[in-house]
Amino acid sequence: MNPENLTLGLAFVAGFISFISPCVLPLVPAYIGYMGGRVTNTVAAQVSGNQGVLSPSLSTRFTTVLHGLFFVGGFTAVFVGIGLLSTAFVQQFGGQNINIVTGIIGRIGGVLIIFFGLHFMGVLPALFNRLLTTNQSLLNNPLASPIIALLGTALILWGFTGSLIPSLTSTLLTTAGEVTRLYWPTIIALALLAVYLLWLILGGAFTQPHAFWTRVITAIQTALYTDTRRQLSAKGTQGLSGSALMGVVFSAGWTPCIGPVYGAVLTLAANTGDITRAGSLLAAYAFGLGIPFLLTALLLDSAQGLLRRLQRHMHKIELVSGAFLVLIGVLIASNSLQSLSQWLAINPQFTDAAITLEENVIGSLTGESETTALPTVQPTAALGSITGAAAAIEGPVIGTNISNIAPDFETVIETGESIKLSDLRGQVVLLNFWATWCGPCRIEMPEFETAYQERRSDGFTILAVNNQESVEDVVGFREELGVTFPMLMDENGDLQKQYGVFSYPSTYIIDREGIIIARHFGPLTAEQIQELLNQALSA
Repeated sequence: MNPENLTLGLAFVAGFISFISPCVLPLVPAYIGYMGGRVTNTVAAQVSGNQGVLSPSLSTRFTTVLHGLFFVGGFTAVFVGIGLLSTAFVQQFGGQNINIVTGIIGRIGGVLIIFFGLHFMGVLPALFNRLLTTNQSLLNNPLASPIIALLGTALILWGFTGSLIPSLTSTLLTTAGEVTRLYWPTIIALALLAVYLLWLILGGAFTQPHAFWTRVITAIQTALYTDTRRQLSAKGTQGLSGSALMGVVFSAGWTPCIGPVYGAVLTLAANTGDITRAGSLLAAYAFGLGIPFLLTALLLDSAQGLLRRLQRHMHKIELVSGAFLVLIGVLIASNSLQSLSQWLAINPQFTDAAITLEENVIGSLTGESETTALPTVQPTAALGSITGAAAAIEGPVIGTNISNIAPDFETVIETGESIKLSDLRGQVVLLNFWATWCGPCRIEMPEFETAYQERRSDGFTILAVNNQESVEDVVGFREELGVTFPMLMDENGDLQKQYGVFSYPSTYIIDREGIIIARHFGPLTAEQIQELLNQALSA
């Protein structure tokens, strides 16, 4: 898809179609888990209030749509924001910082979803009631506050740094070499930890534990219920911020692969620096993607009547919906949500159908019979920004923008053989970030192999960096598709962070001097590959 031909309408339509792609579908069970749990809690609250088996009213349907809209709004904010940060602003913010932010949101948000799931199941209300009534002695136990303090400390450190023993410094590669800098997530974690411990000490958690924890539990109950029937926005428009927060968490904990239109928008942002247009196109795409989510919310809402007729099984339904939400929270917190897409991507025919549908629909609307080549890339144009202008005067810097020196790295291929990017100076390198579960990655791999066989004698090579999968997965993928170019291992995700990769496939073209001359997001066609290589190899 040529980025110059994109309109808001086309982006909206593409987003709507992308709902059926194997990379978007993993969001659906997470969404259903949250919205289904909310609807179940609503019905449970109404049943406990003896409101009968009335059908959903217009007001309740409107409330459900509002929650769906706020969920989509939260999803869109991250979808657009991270999409732009990972392309146009990656030089200013740093690719590693972008991945750090999404990691923090995923870990902390996943824990929050687990909390909500336990609430839906009734585990937390039962626990709080027991602590305040029959088991008050536990609140007076001298070990209670220290244990909770340790658990809170571990959660803060892990949530912000991903480790229980975080580092205060990190290494940054610059033109002058490696420099050491303070690791900002650790600084934030230590500051929050100080506030947390100060709150416990000054609040009396260690001197008057019973009174302190009684106040805390009562405050949590008040925040969750407001009145005895509410149970997480069981009525009215309360809790809309919670739905928006869930949208943010789900999107931050999701690793998407990109179809033709979404890839074209990201490429537009990366190669032209037209942030206003790219941002509006991403927003239109995200809202188109959100329409099926709203329809799903209405379908869930229509099930309220059935749930009311199953009053005697309501507790079991709450347990199941809450347990499913807990599972989703664990997947997000552990950064494993993308694994839900693997079983969908196993069937290449499904992937091909989804991408082909998007291309055909957009092609029929634009009159393009097939995906067209990318616009000519200007090797010296670094986003048209002040940073790019300075780089043109002072010389290239290390970074992931066009005209930057590609960040160097050393890793191994699946056979264990070491490979270093800087050792390939003198060759044109196509650096591709991919995953076995990424459908669009499967589509472009055969085209890469063809180009590799045809142009390797001209000084061209491909480095395909896998996204944190096992050697067995990579070997199986190579054998299945019959590719022969080097496949690099990145089991800890260090290279993904170094290049600010958050979606797949992402591709960089690096010239013989090690300079990035083009970036592309989404699957590349044979025509696009040849166009890019003709530019790179003729220089």
